Amino acid sequence: MKIDNVYYISLLSVANFFFGFGNAKAEEEVNCPKINGTLIHSNTDMLLHLANSCRYDKWTRPGPKDEPLKVHTRIYVYFLGSIEAHNLQFTAHILVRFRWQDERLGFENVTSTVNRVVGEGMLRNHIWVPHVYLVNEHESKMMGADQHDILVTIQPDGTILFSTRMKVTLFCLMNLQKFPFDQQECPLVLESWTYNMTELLLLWEETEPVIVNEHLHLTEYSLIRTWPNSSFVSYEGPEEAAEDAFGSKSHYGKFAGNYSSLTVKFQLAREVGHYIMDYYVPSILLVVVSWVSFWLDPNAVPGRTTLGTSTMLTFITLTRNTGSSLPKVSYIKATEVWFIVCTAFIFGSLVEFAFVNTIWRRKQNVALKKVNSKYILKSTLTPQLHRKQLHNNMDRCQSWPSVVEDDNKPQDNVFYINNSKRNELTVNSIDSIDHDRFSSVNTVTTTDNANDCQNVIIPIPTNPNNPPNKGFTTMTPQEIANWIDRRSRVVFPAAFIFFNFLYWGFVWI
Repeated sequence: MKIDNVYYISLLSVANFFFGFGNAKAEEEVNCPKINGTLIHSNTDMLLHLANSCRYDKWTRPGPKDEPLKVHTRIYVYFLGSIEAHNLQFTAHILVRFRWQDERLGFENVTSTVNRVVGEGMLRNHIWVPHVYLVNEHESKMMGADQHDILVTIQPDGTILFSTRMKVTLFCLMNLQKFPFDQQECPLVLESWTYNMTELLLLWEETEPVIVNEHLHLTEYSLIRTWPNSSFVSYEGPEEAAEDAFGSKSHYGKFAGNYSSLTVKFQLAREVGHYIMDYYVPSILLVVVSWVSFWLDPNAVPGRTTLGTSTMLTFITLTRNTGSSLPKVSYIKATEVWFIVCTAFIFGSLVEFAFVNTIWRRKQNVALKKVNSKYILKSTLTPQLHRKQLHNNMDRCQSWPSVVEDDNKPQDNVFYINNSKRNELTVNSIDSIDHDRFSSVNTVTTTDNANDCQNVIIPIPTNPNNPPNKGFTTMTPQEIANWIDRRSRVVFPAAFIFFNFLYWGFVWI
C-alpha cells in the first residue's frame, strides 16, 4: 500500500515538472516574440521588440569582448556663466552627445517603415549607456523644465546617439599674477568611470568636436579659443591595497588601469576696460596731483601737508575695492605691484616736502665748490654732521688755550698761543681738520695735554701774497630748497614714466 502511494506521488511530480516546463516555455514565447516587421508601426513597437529583456541585456557592454567600444563625443557650448575667481570655479551650459555602435539594436533588416527610433528618458532606461563623469565637477545637473533634457536616437544599423543638456559648475585653477590682465585656461574633463581602455575608448568627433555658440558673450571675460584633447589617466593600485575576490586592486573606488579621458580647454581673457577706467586712470591722476606740491612754496606747510595726506588716503580708499573678490594667494599680483609703486611716489612727495622745508628753515648759507646736484646735496646733508662732530669734540675738552695776537711783535698772519711761539697755531685736535691743506708747509705736530685732548700745531704760511680760495659759490637755504623742488618736478615724472614703460610691457607680454 505504501509502495503504491510513493509511486503515485512520484508520478504526479514528474507530470507537474513537464507541465510547468511547458508553461514556462509558452510564457517565454509570449514575452519574447519573434521580430516581425509587419507588426511594427511605431517607435514604441520597435523599442519593445529590440530592447526586450529576453534578447537584450542592458548591463552588458556592446561590441566584441576582446575589443574596446569606441564612444565618439561632441560638446555644444551654449553659455559660459559667471567665473568665480575667489572659489576658482566657472559655470557652463552645455550639451554632450555620445555616439557608439550597438549591433544588438540594429533593425535595418527588420522593417523599412521605421527609419529611426527616437526617445527620451524611457528609452535611455532600456538600453546600455556608457558611464562618463566630469572629473573637475563641483556641481552639475541635467536641465529641463518638466523632465530632464535627454534625447536618444537609434539608427537602423544600431548606431546610438545619446544627448543630454547640463548645467555644470567646474573647478578652474587660476593664475592671478597678472591680474587684471590675466588669461585663464579652464578645462572640462570627461573620463570613463566603469570601463578602462581595454573595454571603452572615448574619442572626439573628427569634425567639430567642440561647437561654441557664435552669439556667446561674457561680461567680465572674452573667449579667446577652445581646443580639445584626448588622453588617458593611469590609476595604479597601491601595493598595500586589498584585493577583491578576483585578485584585482582598486584605487579610490576604481580598478587599477588606464582610463580614457577627454579634455576641452577654454582660454579666457579678462576684460580690462573696467579696471583701466575705475582704477588705473584715477590712480595715475592721484600720483600726478601729488606732484603739485613741488610748485608750492617750500614753507607752505598747511597746503603741502594737506595735499600729500589727502592724496595718499584717497588712493588707499580707491584700492580697497579692487581685487576684493579674489582669493588670498601667496604671490604678488600685478595690481599689488602697481599699488606699492604708486604709494611710494605719493609718499616720496611727502618726504621731499619735509626735506626742503627743513632746509628752508636753516639760517646759515652754504658754500659750494660747484653748483650741481652732487655738491648741493652733499653740502645740504653734511653740514649738520660736521657741526655735531665739532660740538662733541669741544665738549670733550675741558679748556681751550687762548689764541691772541701779540701786538708787540706784529707780523702778518702770525699768531701766538700762551707760549708766544711765532708762526704756529696750536688748537685742540678736531676730526674735521683738513691736514692736506697744510701739506706744503712745515710738518704738523701733535702733543697731548692733561685733559686727554690732543693739541695740534699747524704752521701758518707767512706769504702775504697768498691768494684766497677761488671757485666757491654761496647759496642760501631758500635757494637750495627751491632748487630741489625744481629738480623734483623732472625726476618724479620721469621715474614714473619709466616705471609705466616696464609695467605695461610686463602685463601685455
